Amino acid sequence: MVAGFAVAASVLPHAVQAATAWPARPVRIVVTFPPGGASDIVARLISSQMAERVGQTLVVDNRPGAGGTLGATIVAQAQPDGHTLVLSNTAPFSVSPFIYPSVRYDPVKDFAHIASIGAVANVIAVSNALGAKSVADLVALARGGRTLNYGSSGAGSVGHVVGELFQRQFKVSMTHVPYKGAAPMLVDLLANQIPLAFDTLPQSLPHAQRGALRILAVTSVKRVAAAPEIAAVGELGYPSLVAENWLGLSGPAGIPVSVVDSLHRTVGEVVALPSISVRMDELGILRRPMTSAAFAAFVAAEVTAWQPVLKAAGIRTE
Repeated sequence: MVAGFAVAASVLPHAVQAATAWPARPVRIVVTFPPGGASDIVARLISSQMAERVGQTLVVDNRPGAGGTLGATIVAQAQPDGHTLVLSNTAPFSVSPFIYPSVRYDPVKDFAHIASIGAVANVIAVSNALGAKSVADLVALARGGRTLNYGSSGAGSVGHVVGELFQRQFKVSMTHVPYKGAAPMLVDLLANQIPLAFDTLPQSLPHAQRGALRILAVTSVKRVAAAPEIAAVGELGYPSLVAENWLGLSGPAGIPVSVVDSLHRTVGEVVALPSISVRMDELGILRRPMTSAAFAAFVAAEVTAWQPVLKAAGIRTE
């Protein structure tokens, strides 16, 4: 029996043998946008607690560019051994594959979608110098001949798409100014170098709370508990502007089931920690726990839902 077991073990598929040793070295979490954005905030929030549980260092590796597709491509092409992961989010999975003709990965088939972390609303944020106190004020300025540039964290970001949808909704014209991430965009917004931006809630909310900028609305159906004083586009009667940025943990397709299960369990434990959950609440990150299978189905559904929206909006980049 012992000899037979040794023979059987020697012919096990390499992926299964590798899974028993996971993690054999530091685990890399690729963030598809620069430091300071929602994906980066979440990756750094959970990485140290995850490291304690898996017994290895977790390295947050920012690989921005092309609407998040550069970082996603790195992960899609990585060895499926659980040592290279991505903080998956709406842009490189649900949006950018349809607006960047150079994308060569399938956001569903080329990834193992491991764990849902949550979702954040986007916001319509304006500089104090603009003087707009509501969405109606902003629309009036745009229709009144005011030249308005709007910032986003990059071409192909959810903010970019929401900005284009805003123009279609209100039949106004604005100029998109793409930045290399949310952090430099916020610097210009706070300095009144751009009058408005479409951003995600976690990085904008602290500035709004100290009065450095104004958030006119969150792009959700209902108000967000972290900022109940801010109107939601759903309640304002603009359902076409509802857009969330979902966040999760994914890796290249083919990761052993045992590694997927271990990562899924670890993410669930970390997100449930009081210190983590309270911080996520403060940042306006809505926790969305689900099984790995349900998360994979969710991503597939998001891809299907966003495609006609992007086609109708006519958004393409080179």
